[in-house]
Amino acid sequence: MHRRFSEDQSGLERRGQPVQSLDHALEAASRAEKRLREAIEALPQGIVFLDENDRYILWNKRYSEIYERSADLLAPGVRLADTLRVGVERGDYPEAIGREESWIADRMKRLHQPGVRHEQWLANGRCIMIEERKVDGCGTIGIRVDITDLKHKEENFRLLFERNPLPMLVYDVETGQIRSANESACAFFGYAREEMADMSAHALFPRDVRARASAMLGSDYSNSNDCWQMLRSDGSSVEAVIATRLSQLEGYSATIVSIFDVTERRRIEQRMTHMARHDELTGLANRAHCREHLCEALNQSAPNETVTIALVDLDHFKAVNDTYGHMFGDAVLTEAARRMLKLIPPDALLCRIGGDEFAIIFRRSSLAQAELVAKSVITTLSEPFFVHGHLIHIGATVGFACSPHDSRDPETLLRYADLALYAAKEEQRGICRPFETSMDEAAQQKSQLEKDFRIAVRAGDLEVHYQPLVNLATGEVECYESLLRWNHPERGLVPPETFVQLAEDMGLIDHLGRFVLDQACKEAVNWPEHVKVAVNVSPLQFRNGNLISTVINALSASGLAAGRLELEITEAVMMEKGPRPGAIIRNLRAFGIGISLDDFGTGYSSLSYLLDYPFTKIKIDKAFILNLHQEAKSRAVIRSIIGLGRNLGLTVAAEGIESEIQRAYLREEGCVQGQGYLFGKPEPAATLRHAVSRVA
Repeated sequence: MHRRFSEDQSGLERRGQPVQSLDHALEAASRAEKRLREAIEALPQGIVFLDENDRYILWNKRYSEIYERSADLLAPGVRLADTLRVGVERGDYPEAIGREESWIADRMKRLHQPGVRHEQWLANGRCIMIEERKVDGCGTIGIRVDITDLKHKEENFRLLFERNPLPMLVYDVETGQIRSANESACAFFGYAREEMADMSAHALFPRDVRARASAMLGSDYSNSNDCWQMLRSDGSSVEAVIATRLSQLEGYSATIVSIFDVTERRRIEQRMTHMARHDELTGLANRAHCREHLCEALNQSAPNETVTIALVDLDHFKAVNDTYGHMFGDAVLTEAARRMLKLIPPDALLCRIGGDEFAIIFRRSSLAQAELVAKSVITTLSEPFFVHGHLIHIGATVGFACSPHDSRDPETLLRYADLALYAAKEEQRGICRPFETSMDEAAQQKSQLEKDFRIAVRAGDLEVHYQPLVNLATGEVECYESLLRWNHPERGLVPPETFVQLAEDMGLIDHLGRFVLDQACKEAVNWPEHVKVAVNVSPLQFRNGNLISTVINALSASGLAAGRLELEITEAVMMEKGPRPGAIIRNLRAFGIGISLDDFGTGYSSLSYLLDYPFTKIKIDKAFILNLHQEAKSRAVIRSIIGLGRNLGLTVAAEGIESEIQRAYLREEGCVQGQGYLFGKPEPAATLRHAVSRVA
């Protein structure tokens, strides 16, 4: 065969150059095919070549990527119709579902009668624009363009256009007609949608402005100060601000026209201006308006003219919201505002500056007149409110400051009135208090004390002291109560009730609680095993929800047995709403931790608490011990508490024991433990005696 080929080739060579020409032709064809492939691969569109029988010849990578779910079907000589049929069976073409044969037939019809672009949705959510062209004697060339993003933009524009509350038009620049109008535009002009379609835009403008309007509509235009007179379907006119944006839509030049009704805008602007200065619920001046008015009143007042600001705080209002809900609370606020408006002078301004706080600014009223109005406000707000069939009682407390007596500075005057209100609430709700210099001094001192306390906490200047609780029968120390102490470098020993309140106000109570628990547990590990340690717990620690983890961490870190730890709580913990306090107490008891009810006998519902919660100890408040020999009632209460504790199986301890007489009486009555200066004052850990102490 090789020899025959050689002979044939020799024969051809003897006859001339045809072999060389054929090689050149084949090489040229190969290069042309290679260039063609490189060219179509470089195109961003999907390209496919089909022969005259609709069979695949050539396609690029982008075409395969577009039809990725059917890419395995692509091969030279495979019919397009066959790949479509398999793709339909696979679910590649969602539009074919339910009409598979007709869809394939329609698709092949489009292939055989090309010239019109059409769209094709694929199962992966992509939309493909298809354009196909017949080449005489060479089959079909197909182009595929992924227009998914364009379709999404068109849909987003359509939704934005159709659902926009602003009247919008699509204006054809060439014809001067309105191609489309959204519902807002139809409602605004009073036309049906079909009436506005292909309407001349001139119909929306008076004759004398139509030429200028055409120029404006055919360009990018935006001028918020330029108002246009426009016509509605009933012939009425309205002034509007118009903005246009040039665009290309479906092959024609257009502008997107946005129309702003100036009347509505002005109404909204006026409403917003009013809302910025007034309370939405009551319609009264708000805090910003209050400050502006106060500044204005002080600036315009004569040197000796009195300007008074009174702050009114509603008493027990939080309970209204908690009990009845905010709808009732809003009704009470509205009625309270109405009542107060009836009492203030014509030149006074009533403001709502907070949730349940109001302010009254008096101009050209004497201090006595302002105080008289304030007392009338307290009286009228103390009268019952009838809300949705319910009788609701609140009240009010008032603090006020005046210029020029207290200050001529508006911010200072507001602060002074707030200090007076705070002092009034501390003293007795339902009263009226003027500002006094001592209030500012106290506030400054408190502010400085807060700064010093924060520094002390950060520097570790707080120290835990321990006071013994002894067995009244044997004199042995059975427990030490851990007590936090702060020795201020200038003020000396700061009372615990002072800095504990500071810690709660400043949000540091959790930090202090962890510190005391950690220190107490670490110290108690060094004591005899029968000696326990007691730690006071704040109601805020229960409320914050971290108490259990704090206690467990302290026990784990120190190695102290849970049964040697007692937590002392007050009745305030029990008064917290919800199931959380009870659940926390029961969980702590489940670990074996003792729970002591401190200051027993001074609350309102202590007996019910003993039945509801698993206490292990009750401590008789020292107020009963101090009056032991002067008050027969104190002895009766003490005797009752001891008997109650004994019957419930609880340890009863007495606080504030300072004399042998008190100890003897309590021991005879059956009190188990005692605490007080008779047995020892709180001492730092370094001075504690580690042996079991006896009190003779």
